[in-house]
Amino acid sequence: MKKLIITVSVAMMLAACGRSNSRIEAEYSSDVCDELAVRIDARDSLTQSDYAEMIRQSEAIMAYLVQQSRRISELPDSVRSHAWRELQADPDYLERFGYMFTLGSTLYQADSDGRLDKTNAADFADLDRYNAQLAEYSDRAN
Repeated sequence: MKKLIITVSVAMMLAACGRSNSRIEAEYSSDVCDELAVRIDARDSLTQSDYAEMIRQSEAIMAYLVQQSRRISELPDSVRSHAWRELQADPDYLERFGYMFTLGSTLYQADSDGRLDKTNAADFADLDRYNAQLAEYSDRAN
């Protein structure tokens, strides 16, 4: 699972090209992520507003993953492995992790294809800060 997280993080890091603080922070919403995932799966056309919401949801998901990784990395060695297994079996974690891939791969492809406007491209690149933290805590936790 750690390698999977790092692989996605590396893909998102490759897309990094700038930073922006223009977006409005969002709380994670299962309903919003589900709506976006349905539109992605149906290959509906996506607007810049849709991409902006994907970025906000991705940020909320990445912040959660960093928080969980940090929490586990700070546990004693004797219980860390068990804590990872428990987290990876948690339905909330599994849901968010799945949406991270759906939204993240869509954003990565849109960025690579030049479909993100300047603001969304910069905001997507800004997610790189979570990738570095996630990689750091994931390495410490295992």
